[in-house]
Amino acid sequence: MYSQQAKKNTIIYLFILLWVIAVPAIAYISSLDAKLSIVLFAGVIGLALATVTAANFRLGYYIYIVISFSIHLPERMAKATIPVGVVMDSFLLLVLAGAIFTKQRENEKSNIEYYKDPLLLVLYFYTAYLLIQCFNPNMFSISGWFIFIRVYIRNFIFLFLTFRVISGWNEIYKFFKFWLALTTAAALYGCLQQATGLLPFEKAYIAMDPDKFRTVVLQGRPRIFSFMADPAAFGVLMACSSIICMVLLTAKQQLISFPKKVLLLFMIIVHLLALGFSGTRTAYVMLPVGLLLFFLVNLHNRNTLIAAGVFTFTMLAILFGPFYSSPTIIRFRTAFMGSQDESLNLRDVNRHSIQPWIYAHPIGGGVMTAGADGETYNPGHRLAGFQPDSGYLRSALELGWIGLILVCIYTYMGIHYAIKNYFKEEYELNKLLLISIAAVMFAILVAQYAQEAAGLVESSIFLNAILGITIKVKYNLSKSK
Repeated sequence: MYSQQAKKNTIIYLFILLWVIAVPAIAYISSLDAKLSIVLFAGVIGLALATVTAANFRLGYYIYIVISFSIHLPERMAKATIPVGVVMDSFLLLVLAGAIFTKQRENEKSNIEYYKDPLLLVLYFYTAYLLIQCFNPNMFSISGWFIFIRVYIRNFIFLFLTFRVISGWNEIYKFFKFWLALTTAAALYGCLQQATGLLPFEKAYIAMDPDKFRTVVLQGRPRIFSFMADPAAFGVLMACSSIICMVLLTAKQQLISFPKKVLLLFMIIVHLLALGFSGTRTAYVMLPVGLLLFFLVNLHNRNTLIAAGVFTFTMLAILFGPFYSSPTIIRFRTAFMGSQDESLNLRDVNRHSIQPWIYAHPIGGGVMTAGADGETYNPGHRLAGFQPDSGYLRSALELGWIGLILVCIYTYMGIHYAIKNYFKEEYELNKLLLISIAAVMFAILVAQYAQEAAGLVESSIFLNAILGITIKVKYNLSKSK
């Protein structure tokens, strides 16, 4: 016991000593080079977070999510490219190491059937299929394959870490509180960007890259991205969190008190404003699609019927009301009136034109061969420069129709598990959280048709987190086993 306490004290003393040395060092270097001081300060903060992560993997799990979401902010401030993937991989490995080292001390038993569960078996088969893609003869280079596999393994590890972090319903409550607090902070920052305009360092950063500038600036107005990677990721997450808040708002007052419902209503307003400012049309569609699933399974609930009526009236007012001066409302309408939008029609033409090629290549052209990735890693490839504008189309192009079938089975089974958990659960709050997970999964599944919604860094983290919760609930937390 004494040795363990002495070890903890030693770590604390070293940590304090590090900060005592770092403060004057940063002050001195700041007087010499401002950019270098930012890098050094970020390094010190990163080292401190890494120490905490290694000591407490559950806390590190949440730190990893925050870092993944906000790492682009210091990148913009420094006006330099930061190896985001390396930073994320390093922290995730620290979380994994902490989880492995603490597993021996914790006597937690999991009933998850890792080698029998149908969804996990599909995941393993899909993983093997991706590994075999290394030998795809249609690829010109395997350099892109290594990048893709590294990102995939990162998501794979995160999914299984969720099994370890989520030990009970209290952990699930904690996760959703954390998630809504994080996305609310992002939404507030996004609304601030809309109200005051992008900050000078943000304008300078997007101006450095012509492709990023064309993505962010639309018709002379910037699409809001908060502290996240881009407007698309920001919009998708705003839609997901809006769905969760709206579902929770329908709870009985005995379950969620009136002050908490006022807070939820405030969060809904902030998230919806941020969603509109993002200019992400796919995210606009996600909102009614996700809520539609929730409404269908809760038509017997009076609060649900009231919420459905209010939501329907609001949607009709926005779509057909006499509002013609707001660019946000105009772009929102184009998401539901695609036939009047030339860019959406062009995407449909491109999809039909590439279908014969898909039929002739059952294993696809290889990962990272389509779109801008293809131009970077497989220049000269038939798919290089061809923009899929769809997660499913990218799977069909790069992995073939065999890979597309695996992706569809995997996504379907995830939603099936979530809905099945909902009908098994008895406690109302748990049921609301489970149906919100199902609604978000369904919204992302539909969004994949128009955009690579599930492939974005931020959305893939959230999707793997709620999928991990879904599997954990099925085996360990369901009351009807």
